Amino acid sequence: METITQPDTAPLWQNLKGALNALVAAGVHPDFHDRYGTANNWQHQPYASSSNGDGPWVVFDLRERVYTVTTRERTLAGERPRPRRRKRR
Repeated sequence: METITQPDTAPLWQNLKGALNALVAAGVHPDFHDRYGTANNWQHQPYASSSNGDGPWVVFDLRERVYTVTTRERTLAGERPRPRRRKRR
């Protein structure tokens, strides 16, 4: 039986730790949330916001499967950074 080798993600976690510590050192404490409901078709959508209300938000784009930086207003309005693609039939 073959074993699948998992990639070493330890450096990525160290980078995340460094970014979070840099935010804290700048006086911005990140808050972590999960949008879930009718606004996003009942899909879990993690995002992080800052302790000050007017800071940028980092939101997981459900379609592109990547995190993007946006504003609170755009996130809550459900806006997407790219236009929606037409569904194929």
